[in-house]
Amino acid sequence: MAKKRMEQIKTALPGIAAISIALILLMACMTLAPRNAPAKVRPLHIVMTEWAPYTSSYIPDKGALAEMTEIAFKLQGYEVRFSIVPWQRALDMMERQEADALLAVYTSKRNESRYYLSDPLLAVDSVFVRLKDMEIPYRKLDDLTAWRIGVAKDTSYAATLKKQGPFIVEEAPHELLNYRKLVTGRIELMLDTRETIERMMDNMPESERQPIVYMEPPYHTKTLHLAFHPTDEGKMLNRQFNAGLQKVRDKGVHAAILEKHHIARSTGKARSRLD
Repeated sequence: MAKKRMEQIKTALPGIAAISIALILLMACMTLAPRNAPAKVRPLHIVMTEWAPYTSSYIPDKGALAEMTEIAFKLQGYEVRFSIVPWQRALDMMERQEADALLAVYTSKRNESRYYLSDPLLAVDSVFVRLKDMEIPYRKLDDLTAWRIGVAKDTSYAATLKKQGPFIVEEAPHELLNYRKLVTGRIELMLDTRETIERMMDNMPESERQPIVYMEPPYHTKTLHLAFHPTDEGKMLNRQFNAGLQKVRDKGVHAAILEKHHIARSTGKARSRLD
């Protein structure tokens, strides 16, 4: 019965954009909710940053990853609240234990050493982007050492690139400023996730859009995770969340959320191309 209901929801999604998908998907999954939900005296506090379309205060249900995180926890009997702050502040809040979890972090040795990482929420491509009329040969990473690369501040891109070679890396507060530097010739490349760049272009006035190219292969493909404190409580919350996330996947809710937020469901294949 629940499966049939989910198929009906998927079919109806284009016509119900104004309705919160979280409520509808939760109704379809309530048969999976635990009968003896854990008692919580307060909602779980999850801290995140502006990173559309994954987490954001400006898009429905606070972004794709926030939406699936909230549903997964609700299926386990937990309420959650989100705070959206600059990335460095989010890290500091976790360090001071002012939040129960951090959304979202890449899998890495460093993150694995300082957090309990959830099961993967999503695999994302980070790609180099150039203007369509700017020919830049690219078969391997070393081909790009002569070009100026714009990255968003407080991401791992700058530090990682500098470890990999003599790259010319310039940081900017956000991807839109990098795009404007690209258009005016102050940089030749920008690096970000495929969906982040696409969403930026979608929200930009037509007069500002210039044809761009997503360069293949991607710089890297990594999975995104919810990060918990390396404590007994963090381990327990991670276990609870993973159980809820599996239900979200099993019922097709994960795929429906990605569809709603126009996110690629297979690594390396963008939902839409702007080149």
